[in-house]
Amino acid sequence: MDVKRFRRAFWTHFNGSQRNEPNQELWDAEVSRSLDLCPDVEGKLSLKKQQLLNLAYRLLPENEAYLEIGTYHGKSLLSALIGNPLRPTFACDNFSEFDVNSLAITQENLRKYGLADAVTFYDCDFRDILTPDRLPVPIGLYFYDGAHDEDSQYLAIKRIEPFLADEALVLVDDWRFAPDSRSYAERGTLRATRESRHAWQLLYNLPARCNGDLAMWWNGVGVLSFQRQAESALVHAL
Repeated sequence: MDVKRFRRAFWTHFNGSQRNEPNQELWDAEVSRSLDLCPDVEGKLSLKKQQLLNLAYRLLPENEAYLEIGTYHGKSLLSALIGNPLRPTFACDNFSEFDVNSLAITQENLRKYGLADAVTFYDCDFRDILTPDRLPVPIGLYFYDGAHDEDSQYLAIKRIEPFLADEALVLVDDWRFAPDSRSYAERGTLRATRESRHAWQLLYNLPARCNGDLAMWWNGVGVLSFQRQAESALVHAL
């Protein structure tokens, strides 16, 4: 992923500093439905987050993949893919959270939009897919929306590094910690990046005012860049 290119596109699409301001009209159900890429699919994301995923996926090179951990009913996955040139796409969820949540629902939603064959889906714990045979293509775009306890979030970053492209974009959902979310996404992520031998940068902290903020970024999103350091540079640094 060309991160500089993404940053230019992000700045243009979200009108610079206005990205952190609420679009109050998005609370209107008719307005939101008219802009929603897949309005008949239930999801836990705002229109801004839909647009972020779609923009980032559009910039993926042909030889890099998208990996999404935590799909719920598939709305975030569809939001990334709809209208874009398809790239290798992997998704994983063990459907252990929420009462009405299953692989069958997600697959049916993908079928409705003609994208069932575009996704390699793993119904298991995300740690079980971190093998070269299951992730054979470098991950240029990684969206993590799985368990947000600190240990899970830490491992989600720590263990993905070998599978990332040399330059990658990483989106972490539920970045906001508050009593209504109790998400340790930021804490776990930054603990892992501080320990890394590679170069990580927090590009954007996209805010929300509550968990489910339709006018902003739902419950916040952390946008990070990853740059792999060559072994020679690592040795020299030591």
